Amino acid sequence: MRITFGQIYIEAGVSFPFSLLFQRRLSDEVTALIVPSPQFLAKYGEDWDLMFRISAKAAIRATEIRGPSVFRKDKDVEYSIFLPFTTIRAAEDVLRTAIQSLFDAILSVLTKLGFSTDRLEARRAALIETIFSDSTMFDHDEIEDAV
Repeated sequence: MRITFGQIYIEAGVSFPFSLLFQRRLSDEVTALIVPSPQFLAKYGEDWDLMFRISAKAAIRATEIRGPSVFRKDKDVEYSIFLPFTTIRAAEDVLRTAIQSLFDAILSVLTKLGFSTDRLEARRAALIETIFSDSTMFDHDEIEDAV
């Protein structure tokens, strides 16, 4: 089982500058720290993946989680995480707030699905710091628009 991340923004001008490398890094790190739950395996099987679609909306005040969408042909269970763009943009540290909100949503879904999140929660702060110390995690052409 693999946990993957992707981005899809549906509102013009409402996005965060997370790079493709950020998505890959997050996928690798979260997959390595999470063991599939018996609940997930019983419902879907070992060969199914879990996908998180990152997005944002300007008009919401709190993170919205939608899903699951189940794609049997691809053996993929997907959740969409809509970050509250306007609220996050008002924060002192926009990108850090966005990533922390994203982690809160990820942990919420994993907990709901019965996954043990202890290892991810223990590594959360260090993982966020490594993301911020690596300039490839953000699309620098878009970073001014986000902060």
